[in-house]
Amino acid sequence: MKKTYILLVLVFILSVLPCCAYAIEPPENISVSDYAGVMTDSSKSYIDSKNDILFAAAQAKIVFVTVNSTEGMSISDYTDLLYKEWGIASIGRRNSVFVVIDTQKREYDFVQGKNIHLSLTDTVVYDCLIQSFEPFFSASEDNKAILSLYNALASWYESHYTNLTLNLDSNIDSYLYGEKTPDKMIIKNYTWIWITAIVCLVLIIIVLKIKRNIELKIRQHERRRLKKKFQIDIDKIVNS
Repeated sequence: MKKTYILLVLVFILSVLPCCAYAIEPPENISVSDYAGVMTDSSKSYIDSKNDILFAAAQAKIVFVTVNSTEGMSISDYTDLLYKEWGIASIGRRNSVFVVIDTQKREYDFVQGKNIHLSLTDTVVYDCLIQSFEPFFSASEDNKAILSLYNALASWYESHYTNLTLNLDSNIDSYLYGEKTPDKMIIKNYTWIWITAIVCLVLIIIVLKIKRNIELKIRQHERRRLKKKFQIDIDKIVNS
């Protein structure tokens, strides 16, 4: 039974290994992280500057992350992983929006902070995605899609926070030209930890199996000894 449990644990570890083998270090300023290199520097500066104003007035940010790969995970699992590891939920008053875009698979997902999801609902975000993001994203105009979505979401914040004035620039085309410098992704690799854990688990299984075999041999030897003794005692009774 113990062996069965250990084997089940081993299977579980192997199944979650792709999700837990590494972690992406959060940037110093969580705002826009363009690991896929699809955004111009001026586009990122625009979002950073507006997020500074948004955070000062509403304790919120509209965070974007672009990647070329989700490392075998679904886009939703990858988004949830970054959301938790980067501590997005703890930004300000937990009313930020987190958007992750896989530029290779052409997928995306988002998460809202728990203190705002009842007003900035999934329906509202999807409306922004359909109207402001999808037309450009489907045409592989990723930079324009992100800026358009940022303005749409930022406009929602402006309409719900009376003390917030972002002065959003509707002429997003002016930000589409210039240098595109991909942000450097710093990865913490935990693969060795999991490999060590698996090796230790295998060794435990081997030790338990050896222990069981030893105990079995001891019991078998004891039974033979008792059986022999019992036979001797019977012979004595018969011969007496």
